[in-house]
Amino acid sequence: MGAWAELEVADPSLAAFGRRRFEGKVVFHATLRSDGAPRLHPVSPWFSAGLLLVGFRGHSPKNREVSIDSRYAMHSVMEAGDHEGAGGEFLVRGWMEQVSSDHPGAIAVPYEVDYELAIYACSIEEAVGTTYDGDRPVYRRWKG
Repeated sequence: MGAWAELEVADPSLAAFGRRRFEGKVVFHATLRSDGAPRLHPVSPWFSAGLLLVGFRGHSPKNREVSIDSRYAMHSVMEAGDHEGAGGEFLVRGWMEQVSSDHPGAIAVPYEVDYELAIYACSIEEAVGTTYDGDRPVYRRWKG
C-alpha cells in the first residue's frame, strides 16, 4: 500500500487519469460506520506533498468511525449527462490516516471553509481506471 506519489512513479498515465477525474471535483467517498454499515458521502479531494487528501468537518461522526476502521474507497462521478461513461471512471481504495493541521498536505487545502477540518491522507492499496471502447470496458489497475 502506498502514497499517491508511488502510483505516479509506477504508472504515470493512470495517476494522471485519476488526477483529472478527482482534482477540483466532488467525488464519492465511502467509509465504514461503527456498526459496520457503509457510509457514502461527497468529498473534494486534493493532491499535495505526494499524497491524496480529503477533509471532513471536525465534528463529523466520520472522524470517530475512521479512528476505529480507516478503510475507505473513493470513486469519481460521471460527467453530467454521460450515462455511457465516455469520460471514464477512477476508483481508489486503501486506508486513511489523519494528518496534523501543520502538515504540508493540510496547509494546501484548496478551498476555504468557516469550520474546523480534520484532514486525512489516503493511502492507495488499489487504483483502477476504467474507460470504454464502445460497449467494452477497458481497465487499468495498480496495486500498491
